[in-house]
Amino acid sequence: MAVDAGIPALLAEIAAVGDELGDAESAQRARTEAGAVAAQAARVVVVGEKKRGKSSLINALLRRPGLLPVDADIATSVHVAVYAADQEQATAVCERSADTRSAGLSGAGWQPPGAAAEVVTIPLDKVAEYAALDPDTGDMRHPGVREVRIGLPDPLLRSGIELIDTPGVGGLVSGHAALTMAALTMADALLFVVNGSGELTASECAFLARATERIASVAFVLTQADKYDRWRDVLAANRALIARHAPGFASARWFPVSSRHRETAIAAAAAGRADDAAALEKRSGFWPLEQTLTRDIAARATEVRAGNAAWVAQRVLAKLTADQQRKQQSLAQDPKLIEAVTAQQARLNDARRTDAAWPRDLDREFKELGKQLNRLYQRRVVELQATAERWVADANTATASQVAHDFDAELRALWTDLETSMRQGALSIARRIAAKLGAVGVDALDADVPYPEQLARTRDPWRSEAPPPDGLPEAVSRYWPAMSGFSMVALVVAHLGLAIPPLGLVGAGAALGWMIMKGRGATEANARARADVHRHIQGLLNQARIELLTALQDGMEAMQNEIGDGIRKRMAARDCELSAAKAEALRHLEESGQVLKPQREATEQALRRLGGLSARTAELTAAAAPGTTS
Repeated sequence: MAVDAGIPALLAEIAAVGDELGDAESAQRARTEAGAVAAQAARVVVVGEKKRGKSSLINALLRRPGLLPVDADIATSVHVAVYAADQEQATAVCERSADTRSAGLSGAGWQPPGAAAEVVTIPLDKVAEYAALDPDTGDMRHPGVREVRIGLPDPLLRSGIELIDTPGVGGLVSGHAALTMAALTMADALLFVVNGSGELTASECAFLARATERIASVAFVLTQADKYDRWRDVLAANRALIARHAPGFASARWFPVSSRHRETAIAAAAAGRADDAAALEKRSGFWPLEQTLTRDIAARATEVRAGNAAWVAQRVLAKLTADQQRKQQSLAQDPKLIEAVTAQQARLNDARRTDAAWPRDLDREFKELGKQLNRLYQRRVVELQATAERWVADANTATASQVAHDFDAELRALWTDLETSMRQGALSIARRIAAKLGAVGVDALDADVPYPEQLARTRDPWRSEAPPPDGLPEAVSRYWPAMSGFSMVALVVAHLGLAIPPLGLVGAGAALGWMIMKGRGATEANARARADVHRHIQGLLNQARIELLTALQDGMEAMQNEIGDGIRKRMAARDCELSAAKAEALRHLEESGQVLKPQREATEQALRRLGGLSARTAELTAAAAPGTTS
């Protein structure tokens, strides 16, 4: 049987049973999981080289022309997430400044993990101002913005979809490609956007080859099908390239679309021309894409999350059932129950002793996690160093600023990968240790692990602030090429025996010297730019070697303490439950069987009800691998 998307209702029923049986903790766990699985949407990351029409595609999908900045697509600087909301709203998620300590991220859906932030409400028509670079200066108009989030009452989004538009700066060959790759770890599907102008580039193929390691669900969109007559030939060539470079995606579906036709169809419908609108809508090609997003991607993500929620439901039901079975045994006045409960308390008390084995197990597992993260860090830093050296070698005055921004993005992507691996590893440790101790439920990790503030500070230090030297030696050095040019011209004239007036000779020599001087000036400027950006990158790398590892260690320590405290609290609560069960069993031994009969009947009824709920969730639980999380 397929995983039932109605699992939130089942969890709500389990929570109601928990309340009726007096187990508020189990009821709350079921209720929390029900709310989480109902609220989550499938995260669809929209990826593509610059000027491929990503923003236009999202605008067309949402039937909102002008929602995302189309003209500024080449300079989109941050992720833009569009999610379902009851009313239109937009926020900018900004790095937390040194003097600001506001709460963390808000809103539903994907967010870069771990970095504390402040959330600023912005008008919907100001999205471009916060999401794109200033076309005149090339800098962010609002430094520190990490993500822009837009909430809309849109039917496509309400079907269970969240669209994430990735940065367009530098396309898939820049540091933003690393940030996009990191985002795929938290995505449910990839929507890869190309257009009909030509075949996939080498950088696009390389990105897709790496993406196969991160995500399995992908769909390809070929935009501007109305603009390029040869788009079918391009599509066939692209299929061949993907089969060669990213064979894991060879069977993925392709969707040729025209955002212009969709936009024109919207205008025709608004003008009352229903027939024209229907024809244009069909030609736009968006309907098959929307069906795939809602029926395949959203439904599949819902199934996975429902399966995980069903696993949680089964664990809650197992505890409720065990408690009712013990109560049934107590009401049956079984003297062996007290002995069994006493033995359970003894084992629990052994686990609660200061010299118990589980804290050592927890410490050992976190040390192993630390080794794994350190290996990941070392490997990524070596790769990052090599990438930086290539970028610096090719840098010049026109590209140095972009290289600096891209390297900052690479560092953030590295941290995203490290933080995600740390959190997932800690979650697995928590569940293993808790399961061994019977402390199931200790799986909520709320420790804040922010991006290191020293690396997050907004600055543009790559530019050299020292003015070019202008002393006498430098002036002579700068104008000497003119004399050399004059000498070269004079030698050529003398060798050829030409009669050229002195003024002409001087002019020709000066022109040649000016050209040499300009070339030398450009070479020196490029060298200064490379030196500046190299100094900036090396400074960040040296700082990262300290800050990132320190942040990892602090994060793991916080998570380990949180898990330990959670297990201790759960064991203390379990001790209270066992003490209450023992006291109840002793009391039942002193009462008559006739007095206990109504309670026995109520307990039997509760067990039958729990058995029915367990049967309904058994198949759902089988669909989710234990220990996974959504």
